[in-house]
Amino acid sequence: MTTEKKIICIICPQGCNITVKGDLDKGEIESIEGFTCKRGKNYAENEFIHPLRILTSSVKVEGASAPLVPVRTRTAIPKELLFKGMEEIRKITLKGKVECGDVIVENFLGTGVDLIASGSVEAK
Repeated sequence: MTTEKKIICIICPQGCNITVKGDLDKGEIESIEGFTCKRGKNYAENEFIHPLRILTSSVKVEGASAPLVPVRTRTAIPKELLFKGMEEIRKITLKGKVECGDVIVENFLGTGVDLIASGSVEAK
């Protein structure tokens, strides 16, 4: 079944309005219109077939200078896993000092991408 998706490219400040038509079930693209560069075309293809996002949030910390520490996935994960990722993050409570860049969860949600601290807190 043919689907049409309108995508605003975020690769550069130009913000092209791109229209992609294709079959999502088969992962096939029939046409792409509105891009002005190759990077925009690649972005629209990926966004249509398999959108990815970096998940950012915060995790509870006990015995530290702040009650929360910011976290994010090291790289983008499939967009459809964002809500499940937030559910898993809510279950996490760290203790004491956390350094920016510390791995909080390896292979987060089986994606091969680590959940890392994007800030630091000192132990009390």
